[in-house]
Amino acid sequence: MIPNHTELVKDIVLKNLHESPLQIERMVIGICNEVYGVALPLKKVIVRMNTDESQLRGVERNIALFSSLNIKVPSLITSDYSKKEFPVGYQILSYLPGKDLGQVIESMSDNELKALAVEIADIFRKLASIPTNGKFGWVGADESRLVDSWAKIMRQDKVEERNNQTGVVGEKLVNREKELYEKYRPYFDSVKSILHYDDISSKNVLINEGKFSGLVDLDEVTYGDPLAAIGSIKASWYGTHYGEVYTSAVEDVLKLTDDQRKMVTVYALFNRILWLSERGIKFNENTNTEVDMDAVKKDKDLINRLFLEAGEKGL
Repeated sequence: MIPNHTELVKDIVLKNLHESPLQIERMVIGICNEVYGVALPLKKVIVRMNTDESQLRGVERNIALFSSLNIKVPSLITSDYSKKEFPVGYQILSYLPGKDLGQVIESMSDNELKALAVEIADIFRKLASIPTNGKFGWVGADESRLVDSWAKIMRQDKVEERNNQTGVVGEKLVNREKELYEKYRPYFDSVKSILHYDDISSKNVLINEGKFSGLVDLDEVTYGDPLAAIGSIKASWYGTHYGEVYTSAVEDVLKLTDDQRKMVTVYALFNRILWLSERGIKFNENTNTEVDMDAVKKDKDLINRLFLEAGEKGL
């Protein structure tokens, strides 16, 4: 946890940009880094901080990669991970206009959602053109944490671990998730290592005046199955008209087969169970240990619907 955020951000900006902030605004979406929007006299910048500087280092590698593919991303103005002068590693990035998709998707027209789907599908294609080392997992500043199969990535031990802390998921659903994993393990074992960006659903996709303006929070890319990232898109707004329009449009532009679309649903199911397990777990200052039981009930209702859509028995 980082104390005195506002003063810390002010000092970091003053030291590096030699300007005093006019306004500092906390970005309240995201559970890993502490992120602030900073208004200066002639521009805006973004300050990202973490006491664990390793969580930030991948941005430098990934911004360079995405920029080389003509994918809209912020530029890195400066960074310091030494913690010699401040108790955090930090980055200052350029500001991209817009709001996270999750904040505006309800107000977007079907045509705007379909146009966005074209942009997102193009990102999937561009990233998939870059070869991996054949391994699987999340890549930040290096490839040291990768494993030798996608099945190992899909084994969601965190669900059971978090349920042991909170009881939110429940033993029945924990066991159903394990059964689902075993059923689809042969598929996971067959997955080829493909480069993609998996944190591309309700946050990190910026929308400005109904149009895509760029991707942010590029700490990690993923080597594995891009259908899992599309599954997170489906999971984010499952059961809504705009969610169906957007997800279907992404699938259509990428020309997914019926079998691939089914796997998108399966991945959406794994995502919703994982996200349910996060309730009551404190990750950063945007999260707390309180559990909204009405929200838990809604989560489980959607999970039940996803089980049925995937051809599985309900809860």
